[in-house]
Amino acid sequence: MFPPLWPENEEAFELWAAVCTQWRGAGLGLVGLDYEEVRKWAGDLEIELTAGVWRKIKALERHVLKRAEDAEGGSDGQGGGAGREDDQRGKTKGAPFV
Repeated sequence: MFPPLWPENEEAFELWAAVCTQWRGAGLGLVGLDYEEVRKWAGDLEIELTAGVWRKIKALERHVLKRAEDAEGGSDGQGGGAGREDDQRGKTKGAPFV
């Protein structure tokens, strides 16, 4: 169960819940959200993409990317991309969950 949201965050959270699986990846990890999908979902949900909503979505995106990077041991130049499979059991480290 999530804590109650402030009214000014409800639209951003609703949009985030719809797009939090829409990631772009390159090489060994996540790059960021697919902004075209964010726009599409905002339209489908009838959420106006104001500067404030974008800031909130991008803040959540940065949080997930930071968590993924930390789960991989940081950016050490050793190819520690988020979301790659690291063992034979198929578990994925750094998956983008919030």
